[in-house]
Amino acid sequence: MVEPQRQISYRPVRVVGALLLLQLVGLVSIGVYLFSSIDWDRILALANKQSQTLPGPLEKQFEQAILYVIFFLPPTVLLLIAGLSFVLLRRRGWLLASVAQGVILLACLLFYPDPRPGFAYPIIAYCILMVLYLNSRDVRAVFHSKGITPASGGSETAHGG
Repeated sequence: MVEPQRQISYRPVRVVGALLLLQLVGLVSIGVYLFSSIDWDRILALANKQSQTLPGPLEKQFEQAILYVIFFLPPTVLLLIAGLSFVLLRRRGWLLASVAQGVILLACLLFYPDPRPGFAYPIIAYCILMVLYLNSRDVRAVFHSKGITPASGGSETAHGG
């Protein structure tokens, strides 16, 4: 017997793509905030005086901004690729999104010593929710569907899938 073909909706996949791009915007915004909160005039004045050390609070801000870029730039690139592939190509990018969430969680949990900065906890919560949503039944159904016709009516090969 031939199984009847079911129609699937790509809406959950597009929602995942939008949520990944929202997470990307949030991570970039935190990085911009960290770098804009540094007193660059004071750093330049100290550099002109040939000072070898920075004052304690300024050094801590500068270190936090540099560590943020080191730890969150690679997963941010992964988020951009995965988010765009979810939005544009529909079925690509699930593994990239999962790896990006794992790397972000690893950075938040292991690389930030106690006390963690305040922005780490919302990032951790968002990553956990994204992993749960990536593994939800609606999203997984799109990736494990064989012989199912898309609800949008278009050919998936025309969209690069």
